[in-house]
Amino acid sequence: MILRNFKKEDAPIIAGWLQSEDELYKWSADRFNKYPLTGDDINGNYAPQIESGRGFVIVDPLLRGKGYGRELLRLGIRYVREHLATSRIDLGVFENNESARHCYEAVGFTKYAKRECEMPIGTWNCMDMELFIEKTLETERLILRRWEESDAEDLYKYASDPDVGPIAGWPAHQSLDESLDVIKNVFNGKEAYAVCLKEDGKAIGAIELKLNGHTDMTDRDDECEMGYWLGKPFWGQGIMPEAVKEMPCHAFEDCGMQKVWIGYYEGNTKSKRVQEKCGFKYQWKSENMDVPLMHEKKTGHVSLITKEDWLSWKQIGSCGGNHSE
Repeated sequence: MILRNFKKEDAPIIAGWLQSEDELYKWSADRFNKYPLTGDDINGNYAPQIESGRGFVIVDPLLRGKGYGRELLRLGIRYVREHLATSRIDLGVFENNESARHCYEAVGFTKYAKRECEMPIGTWNCMDMELFIEKTLETERLILRRWEESDAEDLYKYASDPDVGPIAGWPAHQSLDESLDVIKNVFNGKEAYAVCLKEDGKAIGAIELKLNGHTDMTDRDDECEMGYWLGKPFWGQGIMPEAVKEMPCHAFEDCGMQKVWIGYYEGNTKSKRVQEKCGFKYQWKSENMDVPLMHEKKTGHVSLITKEDWLSWKQIGSCGGNHSE
């Protein structure tokens, strides 16, 4: 799916999607006082609003219920994040438009107010919703973005693999509900990101800077711990090193960190190699470490990259990508 500029010849097509007066008002509120609409009606009313920066969301009825609305919204959010100087998106949705409301909630919009709107066919309750634009990190092939509840299926697809979680210290996910709970209550840290390929924006792994209070590697506010994992189908493609190289850039440039700690458990040779490739220097090993989620003990290895080390890497071009608000 791509986004392109609205064209006048699109208007008759959109008008044909409005199959009832009720549907017209759910989409347009009281901006029209006639039904059915023609392409000229839309061009005369909506085109100027679109050109002034207001947006309206609608999907071909034949394609509804297939996730295209969520994908469309994600593209719109990405455009705002990358091209517009704003930190918040605001929209209104009628309570009786449940499918639209669920779609907005799935990509991260939350309700902040409620009001009554007098419509030509009655009084409707309108919910005002907002989405705050979080920082997104970008590398050559990847987008590192905030987790959304709609990522639960993709998370479960990879986190349910027993070859992925246990070696990193957490059990394989047993259900889609468990993955959704993890998104809500574990991947909700200030610096927790989904690792996504640019080509489709779908989550294939996770990476996080664990700040003071959420890590046992440091008790300093200017130091943090990095953790990460990647879905098995994407191993061996250089994806994780690409993501890991980007995070110290963000930690040192944007978060004011002086040190980034990182660790792996004995036997996780893939993680060891990633850390070595990305400039982390080995510090020590700890035997009989508690691994609470696995109810066992393992030998852990700890490495570190300092801001000074990272600056040396940056000078030779190892810092990976672009940051956008």
